[in-house]
Amino acid sequence: MKASPFLLSKTELFLSYRDKVLALFLLSLLFSISLVFEYKHYKQLTEFDDYITTVWVEKQYRKKDYWVLKHQSTEGFSFYTSSKENLKDLEGHYLRVRLFTTKIDFLSYLKGFYVPTQMLSLLQEKEQRYVLMQSLEKLHTPTSAPLYNALFFAGSIPINLRHQLSALGINHLLAISGFHLGVLSFLLFFILKLVYKPIQGRFFPYRNAHRDIALLVLTLLFGYLYFLDFVPSLLRAYAMSAFAYFLYDRGIKILSFSSLFLVVIFLIALWPKLIFAVGFWFSVAGVFYIFLFLHHMKELKPWQSFILLHLWVYLAMLPVVHYFYGSFSYYQLYSPLLTMLFILFYPLALLLHLFSLGFILDPIVDSLIVLNIEVTQVFTSFWILIFYIFVSLLAIVYRLAFYLLGLFSFLFLAYFFYSVAKL
Repeated sequence: MKASPFLLSKTELFLSYRDKVLALFLLSLLFSISLVFEYKHYKQLTEFDDYITTVWVEKQYRKKDYWVLKHQSTEGFSFYTSSKENLKDLEGHYLRVRLFTTKIDFLSYLKGFYVPTQMLSLLQEKEQRYVLMQSLEKLHTPTSAPLYNALFFAGSIPINLRHQLSALGINHLLAISGFHLGVLSFLLFFILKLVYKPIQGRFFPYRNAHRDIALLVLTLLFGYLYFLDFVPSLLRAYAMSAFAYFLYDRGIKILSFSSLFLVVIFLIALWPKLIFAVGFWFSVAGVFYIFLFLHHMKELKPWQSFILLHLWVYLAMLPVVHYFYGSFSYYQLYSPLLTMLFILFYPLALLLHLFSLGFILDPIVDSLIVLNIEVTQVFTSFWILIFYIFVSLLAIVYRLAFYLLGLFSFLFLAYFFYSVAKL
């Protein structure tokens, strides 16, 4: 009699200390090779005092009496520049520009640098996703259109809208990442299964339909990732999804910190610039705290996990997020609830847009965006953040540290309320 596969325990990713050392060595080698290539590109950029390249404008916003622009070069690097000229809206447009590169060092190149530029010409072409974003804007009010552009196409968010989302504590919902990818995966799997299963049953019943559909879904999602120019948070989510399927297909434990660590260092080894991408680290931290909760709260019922997980992630991320961004308001208490409601909103918005009916949700979106919210700035100090990260790592092993982490997070929230009350 065959044993039930459900009785088989999942194996660990690394079976011995030697496997771990070998994996770290190979990843270190990959990181070194990637860094050499990045340095080669840097030397090409700075070989002369100026450098001419084709770029497209990812962001453009007003700051005091000048424009700030973020450019993405077609050669794979990004940089910031500024202009006091009376510019029209250039977001998504391709330009030929001259960079004056004498003051760029290698570290700045990896981070994404500021450089004086001269605009040589405005090209006729426009980045493809910005063409789609223009079409999307016609369906919506001027208030809600940027939100949908960010949600579906990783478009830039205007400063005033970003402040409003920060005040509500829902900035993370617009950064396309794991949740969005999960919804897309589910919808694609459901649709493809309806189409593929009859074909598979008739022509090649010997194949594993779930495996074929999963690989097709991953291929389509990679196309989406490529189309969005490898957004860091989405890149992490896609890598985690692909790696999780690889482990699942081989009966290896998926929800493990070693798996998360391996994916993170693999992505950094491949793209060293991710070290300096704040959005990438926010995404990693969010997944880490989800794993931490699931690791210590296994005895909870599904509905309890659903509610408490959202509350936990909001509290756990507070000290991390507020080291970089200080905006806080009483309305942020609605963040866990809005995040739970977003689970319904996102797939509904997707389906409505497929039928050009996305405007139906505009009154709900507009009502949140136009709220008059008082915001104060509260930051986490560097040493408190270091201590918090240290306790977070201890919580992987010790349940007491997990509970202390929850207590610290709650005290952070109380401190933020006290800071607002003083004003």
